[in-house]
Amino acid sequence: MENSVPKRAFTFIETKPGEKIYEICITLKNVRGAVLKTAQVLSEAQVDVRSSILFDAVEQSNIGYWTSFIDLAKASKDIEQIEGELRKLDVVQNIKVVKPEPLAYDVVHFPIMHGDSTAVMMSVELFGSLFDEIERILTPSGFAAVFYNAGKKSGEFMGELLEKRYGLKGDSLASVLAQSIRATGWGEIENFEMDRKNLVGKIRMRACFEALLRNQRKEKICHWTRGFIAGAFSKVVNAPLEAIELKCAAADDEICEFEVKQKI
Repeated sequence: MENSVPKRAFTFIETKPGEKIYEICITLKNVRGAVLKTAQVLSEAQVDVRSSILFDAVEQSNIGYWTSFIDLAKASKDIEQIEGELRKLDVVQNIKVVKPEPLAYDVVHFPIMHGDSTAVMMSVELFGSLFDEIERILTPSGFAAVFYNAGKKSGEFMGELLEKRYGLKGDSLASVLAQSIRATGWGEIENFEMDRKNLVGKIRMRACFEALLRNQRKEKICHWTRGFIAGAFSKVVNAPLEAIELKCAAADDEICEFEVKQKI
């Protein structure tokens, strides 16, 4: 997608020499102007907000959390003064301040939630080491078969979940599947073309995570992804599909391209 904006997950920030990094979690009442009032306190204290996240509380209605990594190296007030001023605000229900050491990881929030589901996060490099070790045990052909079928089951599960939870079908389901794949960092589906009569189609994906994590292989390697596509888009057309990879970014192609067709 053109003009895509990269997003950093709120899990960790790189720090620089001389910075005084704190993580501050402000529990706010869900009222108009709550964020503005708290932001004014930080601004007046010349606090550098390095990164932040704002979301509704999972466990309680009418409150939300605004959590930030802040740098006080050039602030006009210390952390105790800032915390004291924030606590005086009528929109603030609670505050938690920690100094993450030795690295600036988010140590306030757990578990991670993706919608209503608990989620985990792994870097592409960590995924790569995991895939390489599994392939070493299974052999390349065994790895391809296992991960294709595992991806297919995952895709079927995702399609069924979106269909049951939100009542999505057909083109609406296809659109949301593409959005969810992009939002979770698996890749960007550039286009989906499907001949509904003959059940043959093509899907082009940019920045597929499997191709990125194994980009030195010089072969078509996105077995889990093509399985996921086959399973998920079987729900879109309400018929069993299989998928093959025609092009792969790991094999020096510009983009990953998959063909889906009816299972015979």
